[in-house]
Amino acid sequence: MTENKWDDKSIEQLLSDMPNITDNRSEKEVLMRLKKDERLKSPVLTKRKRWVPAVVAAAALVVLSLLIPSMFKKNDVALTNNSSDKQMESRSIEENEASEDSKMDFFSDDSAAKTSVEENMFESFAVYENDIAGDTVFHLGLAGDAAESVPVTFIIPAEKIREDFGEVQPTSLDLYKKYADQIDEEAFGFSDYHPYKGSLSVEGEMITHVLPTGHNYDMGSGSIAVYIHSLQDTFYGFKHIRFENEDGSIHEFDQAGEPSKPLELKSGKNNTNYYLFIQSNGLEFLSSNFYKSYDSLDKALQEMKVKPNDIFLPLIPDNIDFSVTIDKNLARVKFAETLDLNLMLPTEALRMIEGMLLTAASFDTQLQFENISQVEWQRFDFTQPLPMPIGPNPMEFLLK
Repeated sequence: MTENKWDDKSIEQLLSDMPNITDNRSEKEVLMRLKKDERLKSPVLTKRKRWVPAVVAAAALVVLSLLIPSMFKKNDVALTNNSSDKQMESRSIEENEASEDSKMDFFSDDSAAKTSVEENMFESFAVYENDIAGDTVFHLGLAGDAAESVPVTFIIPAEKIREDFGEVQPTSLDLYKKYADQIDEEAFGFSDYHPYKGSLSVEGEMITHVLPTGHNYDMGSGSIAVYIHSLQDTFYGFKHIRFENEDGSIHEFDQAGEPSKPLELKSGKNNTNYYLFIQSNGLEFLSSNFYKSYDSLDKALQEMKVKPNDIFLPLIPDNIDFSVTIDKNLARVKFAETLDLNLMLPTEALRMIEGMLLTAASFDTQLQFENISQVEWQRFDFTQPLPMPIGPNPMEFLLK
């Protein structure tokens, strides 16, 4: 040590030559990583956050243990520095590769599909007859941030309906005219889309939408898809909707290039299946894949294991096989291997079960599951056909 004559300047120079260890992940990425496993609760997250600085400190000690001995070795400073630099370079490369692997995890399907149910409004993704108990269901298609309509279901208390409509049972159009401009869509992370521009009237089972000039519903394929699909998601109980201009002539959408035909309204019986859709604010919803329809319920259910595009995520893990047999309005779904729902994340299992029920309801069909370990699980009794949902995505009835 005395022969090397170390001074403050030479030590500072040596330390300045040390490679920088950086973590390029954003705070959001780190948070997403921590939230990846739903089973991690707040105390565990706190423990992990405290653990990270300890790891960094330990890594720093390891680095120093590699470099400091070089200060005390006689006549081999340059050689030791080179060795340390190579070790650190290798370590840095490994850390960067690990960091890139972690970043890939952040954007993987599995990571996105495990967003915590704690961020959702409700602990269910569907509404059933037993949930109503004399209240009124209000269906509405909200404009999501992926150029698509997301179907949601409000349950309006009976006393609120009596206050606003007396003893008359309102139609979906009545509910829309009364509440559409009062729904706080932005509070749920959606665009301020409703009420529709123009006027809505009804004659029998036909709704007429008189569209004003410059309504912009047909500016592009995305905007007209949101418009048409939101009509399907909103006006239950009617057969058709007709599109007119203010002068009474039939409206011609720019994207179609010809006079429009009345749109058939299907009150949720659209022969579609459901996927997971995650809004940019992290809230999770079950939604159809741009209203793609299927010829059979079996095909629709099987397709729920496949990621259809970059917007929607599958609800059924691809390693779960099942068969479907249909007798009139009852379909039996039998899993090839006994399915233990407790081996799945609770929210993942709930999304799968309710997504399949919603898909069957779209075909006006009830489901009964077979070969599930649990006889009862959450609100479901698997010894019986399960109730048919009357709407997806229950939402709190928030008014502006």
